[in-house]
Parts: sequence; structure tokens; C-alpha cells
Amino acid sequence: MLATPPTIFLTGGSGFVGQALLAHSDQPVRALQHSTPLDGAHDIVHGDLLDPDLPWSSWFEGMTHLLHAARPSAGTDRGRRRVAKRTALANEAMLSSAHMHGLHTLAVHGSLSYGECGETLVSPASTVNPIGYAESYAIGEAPWRDRIGPECTVVRAPWILGAGSWFSMLYGGATVPCFGDGSMWMSIVERHGFASWLWALQDQAPGGVIHPPLLIRCRQRDFADAVANMRGVEVETWTEARAKRAFGRQAAASMFASIRMDDGRGDASEDASNVERLEGAVHSALGRS
Repeated sequence: MLATPPTIFLTGGSGFVGQALLAHSDQPVRALQHSTPLDGAHDIVHGDLLDPDLPWSSWFEGMTHLLHAARPSAGTDRGRRRVAKRTALANEAMLSSAHMHGLHTLAVHGSLSYGECGETLVSPASTVNPIGYAESYAIGEAPWRDRIGPECTVVRAPWILGAGSWFSMLYGGATVPCFGDGSMWMSIVERHGFASWLWALQDQAPGGVIHPPLLIRCRQRDFADAVANMRGVEVETWTEARAKRAFGRQAAASMFASIRMDDGRGDASEDASNVERLEGAVHSALGRS
């Protein structure tokens, strides 16, 4: 236990990003815990983010920052939309209380908010035009977009590579999928590096929309080839219709979206030298040292 009391409030600590945030925290954290026990929080409050009557005001006493990594979801497109409407109300209540207490607020959202962008280099100022999973998530995230400014930072995260989550679902099977011709752009960060970067950014509280520094930016077919080569399996072409049948409409649209994110470093993330770092991250995601 650290000697100083926590001043950072974290949501989503049991999630894919939240677990990494707790693992890399170098300062005390107060965290909201729902059903999954949290490992690494120094002060835990209990509740369901979607409960409209949570005591945010008392929880935010003494806090200076809110780091929001929670993203309530569901297993179907219809379920995600229904949950998203409840999420919007929950986010509004949470943010209103955070503003009242003068907290700097930071949320992790997804790059699917930008929609299908083809070859365009997507900047933090690009228009929001949600596609795939973000069609639902954008409903719940609306209160955050309304508050973006000096006291409110929104990080638009690309594909986050790590054990579990989408990587295991899509790239852990008997073959590795190439979606269509594989020409769509994938912007990728590594989960633990991303979590460490988020803590540093949270300390800065820059405000506005921010893109993280990328591990790599590449065509999906190049990512598929790299994963297949490391796993010793074949690449198999998947049509969008097949992806829809297997995973649903929103998931298929997410897989086929091309989002070439600008991380402020020009074309550095498309350099061939990044492939070695990508291989290290894939080996880690596969559970190899």
C-alpha cells in the first residue's frame, strides 16, 4: 500500500485496458468494482456503472482525475445498442459530478468512431462517423464528446494488441484470416505500452482528442501474413459475408474498416523496422516469451 491517499478514480479496471492500467500504475488508485475482483487498486468502491443512482459525488471527494476505461457491452448488435443508451445516461451523471468536483477527465474510446476512412490519414480533428461496434458505443460516448476541451481528454485507441480480446478471437484459429483483399489499414498499439503511455498522458491532462504513438501501421494482409508466419499456419481469405455470419454485422464492419491513424510521427509507424517490434508483441499475445 502506498503512503499517500489516491487522487485518481478509475473505471473499467477489470477490462482489457483497465487490467493493464492497474498493472502499470505507479500511484494509488480508487477504482469502481462491479462483479470482477480488481487486482492492483488501492481503494475500491462497489457498484454497477449503469446504476443511475451511484454516489459519484462522495466517491469523487479528494479526487483530481477521472480515468474512464469502462465500456459496457453486450453479445449482440441489438443488445449493444440497448446498453449504449443506458451508458449515455450513466456517463452524463458521472461527468456532471466530475465537473462539479473540478476533476480532469480522460476517456479511452475507439478509432472506429471515425468510420471507414480508406487511404486518408486520420487526424484527431477528423469527423466522427461511427462504423461497426462504434455505431453502438458512440451513443454511450456522446456525453464525453460534448465535453471535449481543456478539462476533458478523449483518447481514440486503435487496435490494441495483447493476449485475449480480438486477437485470440480473430487470429488464434486453425488459419489466419485475410479480410477481402486485406488492403485496409490497421493502426496498432501494444496493450502494456499503451497503458504506460496513458498514465503519462493522464498526468499531463492535455485536453482535446489525442492519438497514441503507434506500434505499427500496416495493411491487414501484412498483419495476417506476419501472424500466420509466426504461428506456422496458413492465411485464409474471408469475405465480409462470411465474417457477418461468424461474428455479426457490427463485428464484420469493424474488421473491414480501414483507419490509417495519424500519431504525429509522419510515416514512421509504416517503416519496415517496426515489423520486429510487432513480432515481439504478437509473441507476447500468443503467450510466448
